[in-house]
Amino acid sequence: MKKKVLSMVIAASMIAGVMGGFTCSAASVEPNDVETTTAEDGLPPMTDEEIELTYMNFDNKVLTNYLAEKFMEKYPNIKVNVIYEPAGATYNDTLLNLVNTGKTPDCFMILGNCDFALSNYLLGDMTEYWENDPENQNVLPSINGAKLGYYGTDYKLATPMKFFPDAIYADMAVFEKLNVQMPRTDWTWDEMIQAFKNVTSPDQGIYGFNQFHSIVTYYPVAADPDCIGEFGWDGESFHMENWAVGVNTLGELMKGKYRAPMTEEEIVAWLGSNEWAGASGKIGFQIDAFWTYLNLFDTDEYREKGIEMVPYATPSVEGSDAKYKFGVLDFGGISSGTEHPREAYELLKFMGWGVDGWREKVEAYKTLVDEEAGIEIYKQSMPVPLTMDEEIWTEMQTAFFPTLKKAEADQTEKDKKYGQYFDDYFDQVKQGVIPFGDCQIPGFAAFVGPDGPYAGVEDSVFNGEKNASDWVTELENKANEYNRQAMEEMMY
Repeated sequence: MKKKVLSMVIAASMIAGVMGGFTCSAASVEPNDVETTTAEDGLPPMTDEEIELTYMNFDNKVLTNYLAEKFMEKYPNIKVNVIYEPAGATYNDTLLNLVNTGKTPDCFMILGNCDFALSNYLLGDMTEYWENDPENQNVLPSINGAKLGYYGTDYKLATPMKFFPDAIYADMAVFEKLNVQMPRTDWTWDEMIQAFKNVTSPDQGIYGFNQFHSIVTYYPVAADPDCIGEFGWDGESFHMENWAVGVNTLGELMKGKYRAPMTEEEIVAWLGSNEWAGASGKIGFQIDAFWTYLNLFDTDEYREKGIEMVPYATPSVEGSDAKYKFGVLDFGGISSGTEHPREAYELLKFMGWGVDGWREKVEAYKTLVDEEAGIEIYKQSMPVPLTMDEEIWTEMQTAFFPTLKKAEADQTEKDKKYGQYFDDYFDQVKQGVIPFGDCQIPGFAAFVGPDGPYAGVEDSVFNGEKNASDWVTELENKANEYNRQAMEEMMY
């Protein structure tokens, strides 16, 4: 592997110059061609020399600066520089500029689709560290089970850094208003669809659900235990029969007017203004991101509206033995150009999934405020732990969410009313989640992009022009071809 990577990286740097519009010296992207001896029971030792590491991220400026200080307290011989760049159009450009000027970060978060980092050969091989670190046997199960960050190779090139399980929020107030029973928390796919219908009331202007994320994305994971990626991806190829079921199901729900209006004109006709449906109090479910609860639903503004959202995990199809849920995972990796791969791995772990780092994060989320924004940092898209350490999970749940895990005497009214929903939700998402395809399947972003073959496909089904099943063979072939081409460009 070492000699192969060393020869490939020179070619990769030339290709990256053509694809990414930059040039860089071989030294700036040299891989981790450092011989180390791994102990049988774990990782090689950290260096005791004075070194300097740089971590680039789009996580949270206040938090990552705090964690850098804590890492330096743990390793006094290592100075950590943090480069924070907000998630947006400039992040990848900034990263390439740093590489081009010989200032490549030692480890970094990956923004958006994986093709950018892979085709520009930015990711170093951290297989020996990941697979020899005992702590990595106690992380979110889908990370190892779905081989996230291997990208179809034998090499661990990246790994999830932040974990945001998706949530299908149910408004208890709407269910109560309509005298409809709340669904059980370990619901099946059919029970979810029926719940959408049960809580729809045209006479009262109440719709079953509004969507930020789509059930089209959820269904293949819900129906197939071998599915480890969007559109029925099994690690080698796409199988889109279940995708077709998801598209047709959403089309039927739209036709039956169970989904809330989506266009501005329709929303104004419904609500009298262009208000977000999730703030209207007139939907049974909001299919959304994890962070929406702390950012919106748990605020005084929404509680004063009478909105009482509780989360449900994405369901499984009954009898399918599907084991994973769906969620958002932000990835990161060590740089192919770092001179200190062992230490860069440890810094990445501390910032992302490691137990020591998460202990510090919980305290930071409890106490730190972003003075510039005037808000506590836990309300700025706080994730849940990637480690399965039960003590950390319990601390996180009791500090920030309704829960019955507190002693009965310490439980608030909110804990008692909503706690079981949150406890069951967290227990389910800890089974593991599958992320969006662009961050883990090479070529997927181009396939579903505005210029890719997937563009307009769903609309053709929703408009009644075509049944989704009629698209399966054509789309499978094209999706597999996009993946094959992207894998060739990776050169790993």
